Amino acid sequence: MKQIFTLLLISVFALGNAQLSNDATPKGWEFDNLDGVAPIVMPSFDLAKIEQEDLRNQGRMDIPYRFGYEFVVDYNMENSGHWQTLENGDRIWRIRFYSEGAKTMNFLFSDFYMPEGASLYLYCNDKKDVLGAYDSKQNNPERVLGTWLVNGEDIWVEYYEPAAHKNEGKLEFYKLIHGYRTADDILKGTNDLNDSGNCHYDVNCTMGNGIDDLKDINKKSVAKIIIGGGLCTGALVNNVNNDGTPYFLTANHCYENEFGTVNPNQWSFRFNWISTTTSCATTSNSVSNFDYHTVSGAQLKAHRAGSDFCLVQLTGPIDSTWDLVFAGWDRSTTTPTKSFGIHHPSGDIMKVSLDTGSPVSTTINAGGMGNIDTWEVLSWEKGVTEGGSSGSPLFDNNGRIRGQLLGGNSECANNGNSTNGNGFGDYYGRFNVSWNTGSSSSSRLRDWLDPNNTSSTTLDYYSPLLGVSDVVSPVNEIKVYPNPSRGLFTVSLTDEASALQYEVYNVLGQAVQSGKIDSANNTIDMTAKANGVYILRLTDAAANKTLTRKIVKE
Repeated sequence: MKQIFTLLLISVFALGNAQLSNDATPKGWEFDNLDGVAPIVMPSFDLAKIEQEDLRNQGRMDIPYRFGYEFVVDYNMENSGHWQTLENGDRIWRIRFYSEGAKTMNFLFSDFYMPEGASLYLYCNDKKDVLGAYDSKQNNPERVLGTWLVNGEDIWVEYYEPAAHKNEGKLEFYKLIHGYRTADDILKGTNDLNDSGNCHYDVNCTMGNGIDDLKDINKKSVAKIIIGGGLCTGALVNNVNNDGTPYFLTANHCYENEFGTVNPNQWSFRFNWISTTTSCATTSNSVSNFDYHTVSGAQLKAHRAGSDFCLVQLTGPIDSTWDLVFAGWDRSTTTPTKSFGIHHPSGDIMKVSLDTGSPVSTTINAGGMGNIDTWEVLSWEKGVTEGGSSGSPLFDNNGRIRGQLLGGNSECANNGNSTNGNGFGDYYGRFNVSWNTGSSSSSRLRDWLDPNNTSSTTLDYYSPLLGVSDVVSPVNEIKVYPNPSRGLFTVSLTDEASALQYEVYNVLGQAVQSGKIDSANNTIDMTAKANGVYILRLTDAAANKTLTRKIVKE
């Protein structure tokens, strides 16, 4: 048995259960005559003692990484803050907090409710950092909310209430977290990137033939997760019905640990945070995109420590235009010939790691977590993992999930300063063990990912933007037969579907070929196209029906 450490990076309380807009400004900023509000000054605390405790706990796998000091508070709109009525009868309530030396602040509400038309913003005193709006989309049955971080030691919280909904809103502060060692830049994904080591590869760096196309598909499934006080990674996962149910797979130790559990309704997920440049094991910086997407809230479906998995279902809305992918999976015991991982190390922008060898099936001792069935990646040829990578998917040579990251000993050499990894590997909880080892639906994957008990061993990915991959829709049994050696794909037509239009898309969703299929010409010639994965969309205009299939050219 080997002792390992998990890759759990603790960072921030999560959001509620819908996407934040972050594209407007607080209502109070429209007025110059609002009354001043004196800050509530938080007491001092022994930071040196806290830092000593953090140093003693360094390297422990069974406790979270602490970033802030928690003040337990009791403030609400009845006992604190300041109300001001506007000329039209609308109202604004503001409260202000000052905690000397805080790099960030975030809050936990024990009672949260926003009526229709109301909004809540958080911002620093110089108005350079603004968070919001929280509104009725964040309401949830538990009536709780954890906010994202706001930079600074002097923070305002502003609530706007329309006159038609007077006294309907509820805000009750339960905790204020004074962030003493975590900067907000990385977590918000817009400012100071590049917190992970220099040996990492941005997800758009090339990993070689046979992997790049698979990587470019599956990166669309991966998200950074804020879980209570913790930061992890995970991925959307497909189910046999290919219906886009937003199941999301991560590690069990991201859900429960020594500090207890966090209601998945307070989790927050950020998809498609990908560098617009490529830093590939160099000291050059990654550059953030601005078209990533954040959605909040989930329901727990199943989890189990024995293979360290946790499956949740997102409750926040996912838009098909986001071009997300629900990753495929393989629940067999067949050993992959190579594998790759996609993850957010130290909360950094999305990275990829490659193992050109085969992982080893093994059982390891994870300290206080007990024995866990894993795939062991013996060493990474490109990239490594870090804290924050926990729960990230391990994809095999067919681009299917085989497990989620438990932890390991890989890291960049020379305390992260080297562009080389240290030669060690990592451990992933095995998907095949998670599938059916648990005693009920709450402790196994089978019931959720194969609800009709089809006994499928493998499943390919699903793309809402391009349509169903490898599944017959209501079009009359059109079948696609690949012939990779010639690059020709023969389409068999039924009498009802005598002519079809077709389009071929690459993994980026770009149309690379189109034409017409009929009885005289029923082949698609892709001999000139590069090897890789494509999506074929067949349309029967007369019947107003479409069939989509995945095709592979090798």
